[in-house]
Amino acid sequence: MDLVRRAYGAYSRGDVDGAVAVFAKDAEYVPSGALPGDREVRHGPEGYKQFIGWLQSEFDDARLDVNDVIDAGDRVLASVTLRGRGKQSGAAVSWDIWQVWTMRDGVVVRGQAFSDKAEALAAAGLPQ
Repeated sequence: MDLVRRAYGAYSRGDVDGAVAVFAKDAEYVPSGALPGDREVRHGPEGYKQFIGWLQSEFDDARLDVNDVIDAGDRVLASVTLRGRGKQSGAAVSWDIWQVWTMRDGVVVRGQAFSDKAEALAAAGLPQ
């Protein structure tokens, strides 16, 4: 859990390299599809940096609020809220999502985002 918290902290400080430092070279990140225009699976630290770059290109003041982090053995479930202002529309937007991070040998090997809490709990192997 500390590894995931450190990564979120780095992202919040604007330290993208610090945020992806916890990723294995062959890690995979699967977005929830809740964010319009982004369904692409990302690979490795560079792939996740591309995802962050995409967020920053689409939203002014894109930020992430961590609501809860739950230990699920080799997985960590995080409840987060993404916020920003659409660069094209100017509208303030937010999405509540759940991210399941799978760890192996002290690094993230897979991340997957969910817009449905029950799906995220099931993916993390936690009771609903």
